[in-house]
Amino acid sequence: MHGPLVSLLIPTHNRPDYLREAVQSAQAQTWANLDIVISDNGSNDASRDSVADLLAQDSRIRYLRCPERSYYLDNWLNALSEARGEYVNFLMDDDLFHPDKVERMLGILEANSDVAFVTSFRQLIDAQGRNLPSLPETAPLFGSDAVVQGQALGDRVLQTGGNVIGEPTTVMMRRTELGAGFGFFCGRQYQVLSDVATWLSLMHGRRVVYLRDPLSKFRLHGGQDQRRALQALNANVEWLQLLLDANAAGLYVTDETAFQRVLRHQLDSLVPFLTRHADAVREGATHAEPIQRVLRQAFDRLFHS
Repeated sequence: MHGPLVSLLIPTHNRPDYLREAVQSAQAQTWANLDIVISDNGSNDASRDSVADLLAQDSRIRYLRCPERSYYLDNWLNALSEARGEYVNFLMDDDLFHPDKVERMLGILEANSDVAFVTSFRQLIDAQGRNLPSLPETAPLFGSDAVVQGQALGDRVLQTGGNVIGEPTTVMMRRTELGAGFGFFCGRQYQVLSDVATWLSLMHGRRVVYLRDPLSKFRLHGGQDQRRALQALNANVEWLQLLLDANAAGLYVTDETAFQRVLRHQLDSLVPFLTRHADAVREGATHAEPIQRVLRQAFDRLFHS
C-alpha cells in the first residue's frame, strides 16, 4: 500500500450490530492504506465478538479496550492516542462512510496545506439505515463543492448555534494539528460540544473545504442519548461558553452588535431551560458551578459591553 496512512478511529459502546456495519464501511474505502482503530468502553464482549472475524481477516484493524466506566470523550481520546496515520477521521460506531470518502478528502488535504480540514454533506439515516430528510443543522451548506474562509464559517456556527460543519464522522484532518487532545478551544476542554470546539480551533485564519456529496451517513436512533434533557442543558451552557471565549479572544463574532444579538438570543433560550431543570441541577445531575460561572460572564458582557 502506498501514499499517506489514514487512521480511522471508531469509539464504540455496546452497539455490536452497528459497529460491524461501521467497520465494514471503513474497510470498503477506495483508499487502502488505512489504520482502523476500534476503542471499546462497553460493558461486555459483544462488540468485539461482532467484529472478531473482521479482525482476523484484516490486519489494518486494531481493537483496544478502554475502561468500562470511562466517559465517552475518554474513549475518543483513547482511540486518538493510538492513531498512527498522518491524517485522522473519527467514525462513530453507529455511522457509516461512503466508499470514496477517505480518498476524496485526503486528496484535498494533500494538495492544500492551508486547508484546516475537509467536511461534507452528511445524509441522515434511521435505525434501519433508511435515508431521512435533513434537519436545519444538517442541510447542505452549499449547492456545490465550496472553499470557505474559516473566519466566516466560525461566525456562522456561533451565530446560528448549530453544528453545520458536522459531527466527528464527517471531518478529516491532520493528526499533528490535533496534538494530544480533542475538544479544546481557547485553552478550555469542552465535553458535549467537543467537535465544535475542535473545528473552531482548527479553522481560524485558514480555509475549509466543503464537499456537497453525502460522504458519510449520520444515524438517528432511540439509543443515542438516554439523558436528553441533561445533555441539552450542558450543550446550551457550552454554546454560551464558546461564544464568550471566541469573542473575548477576538477570534469569532467580533462585531459588538452581532455579539450582543447572539448573546441575548442564547440567554433567552438558556435561562428558561435552566429554570425548568433546576431540580436536576440541585440534585447533582450536573455541576452547578460551571453554569453559574458562564452566566456571570454572560451577564457581565450583557450589562458592561
